[in-house]
Order: sequence, then structure tokens, then C-alpha cells
Amino acid sequence: MDETEHLTKHQRILLRREGKEQEKEEETLKRQRKKRNRMIIQISIIVIVLVGIGYFFIQGNSAPISTSDPRGSPLMKIIPASYNFGAVSVAKGVVSAVLDITNEGKGNLVIRNMKSSCMCTTATIIKDGVESPVFGMHSGPANWQQIIGPDETAQLKIYYDPTAHRELRGPVTRIITIYSNDPINSQNKVRIDVNQVA
Repeated sequence: MDETEHLTKHQRILLRREGKEQEKEEETLKRQRKKRNRMIIQISIIVIVLVGIGYFFIQGNSAPISTSDPRGSPLMKIIPASYNFGAVSVAKGVVSAVLDITNEGKGNLVIRNMKSSCMCTTATIIKDGVESPVFGMHSGPANWQQIIGPDETAQLKIYYDPTAHRELRGPVTRIITIYSNDPINSQNKVRIDVNQVA
């Protein structure tokens, strides 16, 4: 038996009206909940994006220069990249040549060591008129370094001693390796050529 049967017609109308109003209220509440949830999601996305942008902005402006990022790092350029001494006489002894080392990058270029491929060849770096210790095949001071700032130039002075191999005649090739913090070429090689004569 329907519970509304014992109610008067007027009461039934009121009851139906209340039911419809309650349904409308529930529908309105559902819509408001959906709208609020959508707003929360949108605000969350905006906050995440802003935090991300802020993080990358701070990182980009305050991070130290990275050696793995060539755009903010040192870049060694040696001019010329090789040198030909031509004829070198044993009788006349040691010859030398000066090449330019320029830092074309945006960070400090730090040269830590140099080595030659043979005991007949040595090298030094001259910066602001001061010449470094001599580096050879086995020699070179520990814990030495030379800093060349962005757009600065120093000189690489290479010495070749023909008396180290007195009997040698003809073409000779030697390599000087320069060890630095250049992320693209941390072991920069310079070639020298000699035609050794008496």
C-alpha cells in the first residue's frame, strides 16, 4: 500500500513539490561540486606550472657554470693548431716557437698539465709576461694550473732540442697535449714538424 494514499490531495501536491525541490537542490549541489573540483584541478595545474617556471628560472640564473654545458664553459683555441719548424740543425741547438692560446668560451679556462710525446720537446705557458714551469714527456710540477679568462689570450711556447737525438736526420713529428677543463676538448693536441739536419 502506498504511504501517500492516506494523505489529502493538497498534502500529496506539497510532498511532490518538496521532492522536486530536493532533487533540484541535489542537482545544484552536484553542479557546484563539479565546478569546485574543476577549479581545484585548474589551480593545481597553474601552481605546478608556476613552480616549474620558477625553478628553471632560479636554476638558470644562480647555477654555477657547468663544464658539461658548452655554452657557459671555456673553449680553448690554439693558433696555429700546428707548427712547422722547417730545417733544424743539431749544431745550432734548441729552437722555439710561440703559439696563441685563446679562451673563446664564457667560463674560465683552467690548464692543469701538459705533456710532450718525446723528451726532445718541452713546453711552457706565458701569461701576462710570466712563464710557467717547463713541461716535458715525464716532467711537470704537481698541483700547477694556469687560468685564462673569457676572451683572454696566453702563449704556448714550444721548445725542440735536436741534441736529444743527435744521430736523427730527416722529418720528425712531435705532439704536445694540453690538459684543461674545456668540456669539448679536454686534451687539446698541438703538432710540431721538424726536418732535422746536421
